Amino acid sequence: MIAGDDPRPLLVLRECGECSGTEDALMSQADGNERTFLLSRWFRCVRLPPDVLEDDHPFRNLFTGDGPAHVFIANHDGSARHELRGTYSRRELWAAMEDAIEANYEDGHASALQRLTRLLDSLDGVDRSLADMETRLELAVSGGAGAKKTKALEAELAERRMQRDELLAAAEKVSPLRPRPLVSAR
Repeated sequence: MIAGDDPRPLLVLRECGECSGTEDALMSQADGNERTFLLSRWFRCVRLPPDVLEDDHPFRNLFTGDGPAHVFIANHDGSARHELRGTYSRRELWAAMEDAIEANYEDGHASALQRLTRLLDSLDGVDRSLADMETRLELAVSGGAGAKKTKALEAELAERRMQRDELLAAAEKVSPLRPRPLVSAR
């Protein structure tokens, strides 16, 4: 039911009312977490509320035993489940994610991940340039700069936006991996 018609492997996060920051670590935008975001594009990501541990919750059986996992990664059908309990390292998370990607996709993800990383680095540079140009344009307009100067800044800004769009389009082309055919569990 959690997988639905989505053939991608699952990355399931259980929020926790007792533990502080279990989901924050996975989803933070801190340095070094870019790889987690990039790998997650090949998963069906599901976030479940803390009450999933209540006996009457429909997904209670996903989290059994004492001290159930906060995160688990599994194939579309729930097989090859890798549970991450309590405090886990990014390396452990990445290894589990990469194992699931290798098991569920025909294409290797390493080259796509490397190209996406390079594209995102370029995108970061363009975004910084865009922010700088937007500030310069605002200052020029508020300072009463001539139409010639503001037109030149607007043209530069349009060029950077076009570069950004091209980088985003390139990232979309690099991202798709071919899923392995689903095996019917008959």
